[in-house]
Amino acid sequence: MVGEMKLMIEEEQKFQGKALSLSHTKTAITTIKEKFTEQQLQMFEQSCFGHLLGIEDLKWTSPIVHGLLLRKADPKTVSQLNGIKFIVGKKVIQFTAQQFCIVTGLRFGNLPFIPIPTNENCSLKRKYFANDKTVNLLELEKAFLECDDVDDVFKLGFLYFAVFVLLGSEKHVHIDMRYLKLAEDLEDFGKYPWGAVCYAKTNASLLRALCADYQRVKVPTKTAKTKNLERNQQQRQPVDQESTTSKVFPMHFR
Repeated sequence: MVGEMKLMIEEEQKFQGKALSLSHTKTAITTIKEKFTEQQLQMFEQSCFGHLLGIEDLKWTSPIVHGLLLRKADPKTVSQLNGIKFIVGKKVIQFTAQQFCIVTGLRFGNLPFIPIPTNENCSLKRKYFANDKTVNLLELEKAFLECDDVDDVFKLGFLYFAVFVLLGSEKHVHIDMRYLKLAEDLEDFGKYPWGAVCYAKTNASLLRALCADYQRVKVPTKTAKTKNLERNQQQRQPVDQESTTSKVFPMHFR
């Protein structure tokens, strides 16, 4: 019943904010189209990611996303098992894996085992990241742009698209090194359940998005032990009046 559910943040406690997409969609797709040969681009268009090449002009509607996040149902009052639930008007809507699969057209399924790449078992690791235990998005982008090996640039391009578009993160964040090993075999790469991975990351980011704000808006601040601390707290601007920023991973509407 809707009446039994409660908003995570009550109507009178809502605040201004901005939800950010961390997917580098337009930049990544433009880069791939410039880097790939015509033949490679045609092959990419026929791959598991090919249908996503047309989303480079997709607009990110931050106010709508933030407004929806403010309608998030309190997880203490409703199960989140089948996706995050939102209370909009008098209806309950939810963000499910099935809906995500339909919208994105990405594969779902169980995650297969992928060995950790080493210089001995992974040529991409040995050639481009031999001395690196970790690789961030900027380093992957640099390797892709500077690569002049026809086969390797195609493999790195698939990994570049997956990390920059589907699993969007800030560019200093480290990638999952196992994806280097996966990219060595593009047939296996195409069969990988990217939809399941992308949905899980999007779902987790939505759950986290307003967590800090929820704590400061709804959880009372502990009583100060001294009058000086109380006076300092009273002089501060109330945090629920500030504009806040939430980071949301995309593809995701990502």
